[in-house]
Amino acid sequence: MLKIKSKRLIIEFIGNSDLKKFLSKSKNRLNKLLSYFDTLHLGSEQTLISIKIVSNDEIKSLNKEFRKKNKVTDVLSFPDEHASGDIAIADSYILNKNKTINAQNFFMLVGHGILHLFDYSHYDIQSRNNMRFLENMLMDLLGLKKIHED
Repeated sequence: MLKIKSKRLIIEFIGNSDLKKFLSKSKNRLNKLLSYFDTLHLGSEQTLISIKIVSNDEIKSLNKEFRKKNKVTDVLSFPDEHASGDIAIADSYILNKNKTINAQNFFMLVGHGILHLFDYSHYDIQSRNNMRFLENMLMDLLGLKKIHED
């Protein structure tokens, strides 16, 4: 497990040794991610977020239990009323063919999950466009390719 902190966020990543290696090589991007979400002023108190990389079977089970959808999805966010939340990311969405972590997909899904924890959604066109805008700003800041083209 690796824990990173800023004024407003504490993020703990739960995963295997490959995730730990990837995160240790990504410290600059992790710090930029923290700074980005600090500037958005999401929430009034420090928020603890646990991010876990899970298998397709595990995310499918979570999706079925909490969203009543019996299928694999890329990321699920579980807000908590006590200024914390959990994010599950399916490993199949972040791993390259050689089983290394794809930085673009990883940071996009982490950002997407965090936005969901702070009540951002994509259920109507206006909220979807707002969320995509914030995701694209994050990707630009991290020096990664935008996922959503204008």
